[in-house]
Amino acid sequence: MDSLSRYTTFGIGGAARHIAVARSRGELIDADGLILGGGSNVLVSDGGYDGSVVINRYESIELSGSEAIVGSGTRLPYLARFLAERGLGGLEWAEGIPGTVGGAVAMNAGAFGSCVADRILYADVLRGGELLRIPRDGLRLGYRRSAIGDGDVVIAAAFALGSADPSASIGLCDGYAAIRRAKQPRGRSAGSVFKNPDGMSIAKLIDEAGLKGYTVGGARISDAHANVIINTGGATARDVTDIIHTVKAAMSEIGVAAEEEIVYIGDFG
Repeated sequence: MDSLSRYTTFGIGGAARHIAVARSRGELIDADGLILGGGSNVLVSDGGYDGSVVINRYESIELSGSEAIVGSGTRLPYLARFLAERGLGGLEWAEGIPGTVGGAVAMNAGAFGSCVADRILYADVLRGGELLRIPRDGLRLGYRRSAIGDGDVVIAAAFALGSADPSASIGLCDGYAAIRRAKQPRGRSAGSVFKNPDGMSIAKLIDEAGLKGYTVGGARISDAHANVIINTGGATARDVTDIIHTVKAAMSEIGVAAEEEIVYIGDFG
């Protein structure tokens, strides 16, 4: 039994029955188990996962003119800089996001006013044993959502890019990375915990509720960003969910339904 905590940015969670690694398109298509990418947006239960987990390391970038076909295990910061260095712009905003292409497509990841939906052409998705090429419109991309279901596996995605001056594009990557470093709390986390309600900042609402710094065990709402929970050392999934329940209750009192952005893995009953 291998702990899943080492495969997540939170550093929290129990073991899986079996862990394998898929490093190619074929291995990912043939994989049998729960697919885990960068582990940046997940919380694994303290009891772990009673099944097989496949770590997606299918990292591939194929260029055809201004189009890039990217393996779903490719990390976003690497992709952004790889393209920038070759004068292909449009994904510079992904610099500094600690996730992979597969998760970014499934969640329509975005930053600095841009998102996956702006550039994606299609995604190759394994659904019910059938490999489908789903065009942008079929993905139904919205704010932190898509038509990618829980049992689907994103294999690869294609992006339409623009021509850019490499030095300018790299400069954008550097700038975005610096902004993220300055704003993002230090410590192990899963990034933003809750989605922003329509027209509102959930971080601001949590702050106004007086919950910055709220601590349970080894988990703490960041003093730097109220929508981030930090593993200060030895945090359990129960510590994190206790904080999440407290936040949701506080938001409910002011008429706001706080919806999680993170994905739960394992039994939280």
